[in-house]
Amino acid sequence: MKKLIYLLLVACFQATAQTDTIRIYFEIGKIETSNDELQKLEGSKSHWTRVDLISYTDYLGSKDLNRVLSLKRSREIRSRLVQRGLDTEILGAVEGGGVTGPILDSDEGVQESRRCDIIIWKTNKKTTKDNPIVAVEENSLNPIKKAELKSQIESAKIGDHLVLSDMIFIPGQHFLTEQSTPAYEELFQLLKRNARLRIIIEGHICCKIADEDGLDLATNKFNLSEARAAHIYNSLIKDGIAADRLSYKGFARNNPLFPAERTEEEKMANRRVEIRIIKK
Repeated sequence: MKKLIYLLLVACFQATAQTDTIRIYFEIGKIETSNDELQKLEGSKSHWTRVDLISYTDYLGSKDLNRVLSLKRSREIRSRLVQRGLDTEILGAVEGGGVTGPILDSDEGVQESRRCDIIIWKTNKKTTKDNPIVAVEENSLNPIKKAELKSQIESAKIGDHLVLSDMIFIPGQHFLTEQSTPAYEELFQLLKRNARLRIIIEGHICCKIADEDGLDLATNKFNLSEARAAHIYNSLIKDGIAADRLSYKGFARNNPLFPAERTEEEKMANRRVEIRIIKK
């Protein structure tokens, strides 16, 4: 059922928006890139609605150094884009993905792995009489309306997971966006009205190898999935929900809905927060 919901989400999102990916490559250990590579950034940016930057390294060097290096590469490309006239209002995630790609017995590394993926979100203006254009809010990861959370909880069994797909976070940070307020309020009211309900809040990310959590740009800590779950947990307690009814955990990328992550939509689906029903 969970996978079916996300297949519907992906199909709807593809009808309203599209993405392109530009790849910029780096020399070993470098954060600067050549003018030839930067030429890929030329062209009209007026139709861009959001830009995400995720950079990687190859296997050369230590894991900690590569994590820092990949983030510096994303920040460098962000600076280059702004210099070329990119509106900072549409900048989304600026992340370092660390090491990616094959590990070889060579000191030359793999250039394909030393890169920044510039993910460009654009409005798809195609429409039909029966499929009108639907406005997509900036940073929106949920263009369809699922069944109300109340109905999902009422039909759920103990141990079931429910995806909080209307809980949208600032890219690369653990803070909820303003548009997530109704979804948070719905969860809070359900817990307030049902004193027997107990849940675990579980955070997940995309685009990383298993066991490695993402970088929270708000704190510069590599605990993004845990921090997002903790943010909801702490907010609920602050608003009056008893702490013994709640717990939280970050799963990094250990439980993806789409393990291969072949498209941006599948990555989007993997970036999520769920609640697991413990008692109702």
